[in-house]
Amino acid sequence: MSFKSISVFVVILGVQSTSTIDLFPASDIIELPVGRFPEPDCEYSVRHRSRDGPRVTGKVDIGDLLYHSWKCQYKSQKNYLFCIIIGSCTISDGSQSGEERKIKIIDDDGCSVFPTILPDVEYIGDLSAGIKVHAFSLDVDTTAVHFTCNVRMVFKENGHCQRPKCPIKK
Repeated sequence: MSFKSISVFVVILGVQSTSTIDLFPASDIIELPVGRFPEPDCEYSVRHRSRDGPRVTGKVDIGDLLYHSWKCQYKSQKNYLFCIIIGSCTISDGSQSGEERKIKIIDDDGCSVFPTILPDVEYIGDLSAGIKVHAFSLDVDTTAVHFTCNVRMVFKENGHCQRPKCPIKK
């Protein structure tokens, strides 16, 4: 039996310390002083099999179980004030020809666009999240998959993370 190997390229977009402008009227957006609310430290990794598995450092075979992991924290700030929301995830083949195909796989709320083959983002506490997927290829001729997501850092409301609820899958 022969398996095709693919490279997994990962991109983490800038962490948004407030919610996106599209979601709130300009009057609801507040500017926070950078000295009091500095950029968080966020780490994104792809691991073999589970969140505790070894990091993926090279090629993987199609069908291998992978775990995409996000973790954020403030070094000197009180982490209990914040939570993260992962969303707007896309995959692409990384084509340099200008014909790069981007396919949205996780919506703005962290819910799977293809729930029968891809689970929703799972949250492990307030500042960690992950998703288990099997390695796949977008095309027979493509050996790389670029995986891109937005990470939003939001304030808790009344001490709780107010994350969107995904529809129940049937």
